[in-house]
Order: sequence, then C-alpha cells, then structure tokens
Amino acid sequence: MRRYEKGFTIYRNGDNPVWVAPHVGSSFETPTSRDWNSDTVASLCWLKQGGSLVLSTLTRKRIWGVDYNRDPPSYETAVRAYPDFVADKNRARLSKYRSKYAFVAKNKADYTERLRIYETFWTTVGNLGSIIILIHRKFARMKNYPSVIDIVTYEGKGVDTSTIKKVLEQINKKYFEKLFNISEQYKRFILMDTERVCSRIKDVFGEFSLEKADAEYKHWLKDDLSSLAELLGQDEINKLMSNFSLERFLGVVKRALSLNIKPSVTLENIFKGRKALSVKSKFFNKHFLIMEAEVNAFLGYWYPKLAADIICDIVKLLRAAKLYAHLGIRQTKMEDFI
Repeated sequence: MRRYEKGFTIYRNGDNPVWVAPHVGSSFETPTSRDWNSDTVASLCWLKQGGSLVLSTLTRKRIWGVDYNRDPPSYETAVRAYPDFVADKNRARLSKYRSKYAFVAKNKADYTERLRIYETFWTTVGNLGSIIILIHRKFARMKNYPSVIDIVTYEGKGVDTSTIKKVLEQINKKYFEKLFNISEQYKRFILMDTERVCSRIKDVFGEFSLEKADAEYKHWLKDDLSSLAELLGQDEINKLMSNFSLERFLGVVKRALSLNIKPSVTLENIFKGRKALSVKSKFFNKHFLIMEAEVNAFLGYWYPKLAADIICDIVKLLRAAKLYAHLGIRQTKMEDFI
C-alpha cells in the first residue's frame, strides 16, 4: 500500500515495525538542512523487515516547512517568530527557537495548516504500529566520534535501558570486524567534513576564529574541542587555544584520529532524545517500543546496507527480549507488495 499525505508519504507492508525518516524532506538553502540518506537506510530496513515506511516530504527549515522532531509552538509564538526568520539576522535567537519549536507561521491560516500536518504525521505514525524506529543522520565530526550509530531511547523511556545495553553488547561483538575494516575510511571522512565546516566558517566570517564565529558555529567548535580534550587531554587543547588557527586545529583533529580507537554502536553517547518529548510521551508505555537511530553520515552514504543490517538486528534482538515479546510483527510477501 502507498499513501500520499500532505507533508509525508507512507509505504506499508504489514503491521510492524514503523520506520520513520522525519528529516528527509527538501534541502532548502543549505545541503545539510536535510538528513541525507536517512531515507536510504530506512527504506533498506523496511525492505528487509517489512512494516511501514514513513518519509517526510517537507523541508525542516522553519519558514518553509515543519520539523517533526520538535514540539509545536503556540499560535502567538509561531507568528511572533515569523519576522525573525524572514530577516534571518539574529542567529542566536533563531537557533534557540529551532531547538524547541517545529515551525513558524505567517498568519492564523498558515499556523492551522502546519499544525494539522504536524499532528496528522504523529497520529499516523502511532496508528501504523507499536514498534517505532526513527532514522536520523548525524554529522561525521569529532563530537560524534567514534560512534557510527548512536541509539536513542529517551533516557530509558522508549526502550528499557538494561535491555538495550545487552543488545548493543551483542551488536558490537557481531559487527566488530566489519566496523574495524572501514575505520580508516571513516576517519578520512571525518577529517574531510571537518575541513568543509572550517572552510564554511572562514567564508562566512572572513577568518577561522572563535571570536568572529557566531553562536551556532562557536557551539560547533566548542563541542568538537570538548571531544578532542577527552581523546588527547586538556593540556593539548590549552596549547591549541594559546595560538588558535585553522592549521593547528586541523592538526589536533588529525592527532586524535590517529589514535587506535575503533568505530562502534553507542547508546545515547551524544544524543539524549530530549526534543519533541511532548508528542512522543504517548509512546512511553508497555504498548510501544520507540527509539531513534542516529546514523553517521559516513555510514549512511558509503555503507547504507551495513547501517540497515545493524539497526534491523537491534530491533530483532529487542523483540526477542521477554519484555517486548508481546509486540508482534506480521509481514506479507514483499514481492506481492511490489
């Protein structure tokens, strides 16, 4: 079955799981404004295990579309913020708004339409099945290293913590060799993406500088510096900060990547899933299993099948656990669907 809704598309082949790519809509203005290849990984999971596949068809840029992974604003909040997004000047204020709210609105009619799309999306996801897996893309950057997939359970609310920890132990043992074999490619990808962002900072602000960068980019750099300090020690970062430059920053990144650290699947190593909790909280009960898989951009682009295999195995092992045995999966033949 295929169904086209305003703001998203549904493909169905059985009751469970529900594979959701909420950030796969259009890339407006910047190529990174969508979770590229999250639809690739989600569709491979669906083709392998069946269930339902829900793909966003809207950009998450607030002025143009809807971010399904944030909470809906009140009418007053949405309308008040609209001129700020049109002006696009106070980046700190815009960033704070984006971290909390799903959209802005020009007027009452605009607000009503976007809210209806948002609510229909989440109602549909909940009605399609009881095992909900949200697929995202996370950047290949030092902040996220060495995790290739970060599993998010909303700090144990969506999936039992002790159960998922045991599952991930098995997953990392099973996929150790495969992840080890791609580790050097993964490191090169991180370095290349770090260079991309550094180049962007230099182009936008005239130089690569913590002082000149705005709040968003400054936060990006500080997150990476924090991760680098964990890997290399704070003394190394103090030396860098005493004479901060693009060349020295990239040198520190290269030193961190030269360490003998292997890629792995992690549990809330970076992401805690604290966004859009008001809409997801209805799934925090024994009748549902809900989690997110934050797939590294490298794995989703170069090895999407490997990413899908890992996620499908996680779901399979969770279903085998006594706690979730009552959540069934029924699948028709994929050939019949196609």
